[in-house]
Amino acid sequence: MSKKSAQRKHDLTADSAQKELVKLIQSFSHSHRLHTVFSDFVELSALAISNSVDRAQFETREKRYLEIVGKYEREEVERFPQMLGLLVESFEQRVAVVGKQTSDGLPVSGGLTDVLGETYMMLGLGNDRTGQFFTPFSVSRMMSMMVMGDVGAEVACRGFIRVNEPACGAGGMVIAAADSLLAAGTNYQQAMHATCIDIDACCVHMTYVQLSLLHVPATVVHGNALSMQVWGTWYTPAHILGGWTFKLRRRLEADLLRETVAAERQRVAEVAEMHEIEAEAAFAAEAETSDVAVLERERVSAAVERSAGDRASLADLFEQSLASGARERTVFDTIDQLTLF
Repeated sequence: MSKKSAQRKHDLTADSAQKELVKLIQSFSHSHRLHTVFSDFVELSALAISNSVDRAQFETREKRYLEIVGKYEREEVERFPQMLGLLVESFEQRVAVVGKQTSDGLPVSGGLTDVLGETYMMLGLGNDRTGQFFTPFSVSRMMSMMVMGDVGAEVACRGFIRVNEPACGAGGMVIAAADSLLAAGTNYQQAMHATCIDIDACCVHMTYVQLSLLHVPATVVHGNALSMQVWGTWYTPAHILGGWTFKLRRRLEADLLRETVAAERQRVAEVAEMHEIEAEAAFAAEAETSDVAVLERERVSAAVERSAGDRASLADLFEQSLASGARERTVFDTIDQLTLF
């Protein structure tokens, strides 16, 4: 999208707060590069939000906050809280639209949007030199509606769904997923957890700020999804305050238990087949089959008892699952390992 196209779209779709936000960012242009100002704004906002809930990383992030602030004059520093306030106001206006209902009693879809991604493009920061182009939110919403489908059954069965985004950008696809859940009458704040990764620090901060303001439970990672390197992890307030580390651990525990039982059943079935082939007489085969059935029950029961009774072995069970070759290790497995163990 060209800058002129972004300008026309901004004039048509931006709310009053978003327009004021753009003007305030542009007011720095006489003394600073807009890309630097925008990057510093989203990082300062991310640091402020993180330091209000994530005490484990407070000192390091507070030091970084003061380091960024030191680049600006006092009058300029005072604009950053104003910009965050305008961003909050913009989301409040959009959430208010979502809160309305149609004549059929269904929630209105389409209120949420990628405010920071649109602002980034509007300022002309997305170009060939920087290599940053954010997907128009209308496209993200369409893709989300196609991919999400009917998630009601999974939410009802498992309590929540997990959304993994290996190249999150400004978080537009995750916001679109939340919007899709709202359209289906499901509260994404309780029924969705997102794990987002991006190699660009500015994108990480944009995603973290937007998902935090929308109260999306999420883990936002500064890392490389291809090399599986992780340089920094950001937990949204909804993740921390909602106890999502515990919820994710319980989900992983259930999944590993299910995999263990399935693997044990498969192994017992193979043993049963081997004995059946080797049996020489119907009576011997029948007896052996009966023995195998008993053996299967005993082994499966033992697997369940071992997995359910030894909570401390969850990390070992996780490693065994990855080492078994049943599934290839992904960057999301690496993040789960860092987050949950």
